Amino acid sequence: MSKEFTAAIIIVGDEILSGRTRDINANFIAARLHQRGIYLKRIITIPDDMDTIVGKVREYSEKYDNVFVCGGIGATPDDLTREAMARAFGTILERNKAAEAMLCAYYGERINDLRLMMADLPIGCRLIENELSGAPGFIMGNVYVFPGVPKLMQKMFDVIEPELPQGSIVTLEYLSPIGETLFADLMEAAQNKYPDVKIGSYPELDEASGKWRCKLTFTSSTEEAIAPCRDQLLSAISDRAKNQ
Repeated sequence: MSKEFTAAIIIVGDEILSGRTRDINANFIAARLHQRGIYLKRIITIPDDMDTIVGKVREYSEKYDNVFVCGGIGATPDDLTREAMARAFGTILERNKAAEAMLCAYYGERINDLRLMMADLPIGCRLIENELSGAPGFIMGNVYVFPGVPKLMQKMFDVIEPELPQGSIVTLEYLSPIGETLFADLMEAAQNKYPDVKIGSYPELDEASGKWRCKLTFTSSTEEAIAPCRDQLLSAISDRAKNQ
């Protein structure tokens, strides 16, 4: 079985927790990671609180192959992520000359001390170019740090994606002819026999017919790994459906 690469997403911002802003960054990153064959294990939204950011960055960077942090790298007092990243990795902020040059090139005569604060970054970080607004994101170890603005984050994710590990995730979907309460035991038996295949059951309302149906998913590293599990469960469900 191929190596399983793992990741976590940390969304930083009181505005997300209050409902004032809708988070779409996690959904975007999750979809891109799945396409790349990286298993996303955690998505967490945390407040603009220094200790919380530091703690979660340390915890997740040790536990997962890659961590993606969105939000809090601007220049206002509630933007704590740059300082938190420095503390998490045992260093300090320093004026990054390359980042300063990027900001000066973008703002030109409009550059000021407040904007230049966004060039104060953890010592040892690598920059993520931001062609849309000048202020770069950055990388510390296995942690990628983006702004919270979705358009900026998405453009910058394109920049770093080629350096992420390439894994393999295959998901196959099927519709069940019967509801999940009628095949839960069959699903459990298949899951126990094939632990390397993750089986999911997702009831959904078919708006056209007004009837409920159930989508089954089978996920593993290859279609070949899925096949025997799928065949066993679908066959068992089909047999049971004939008696309903």
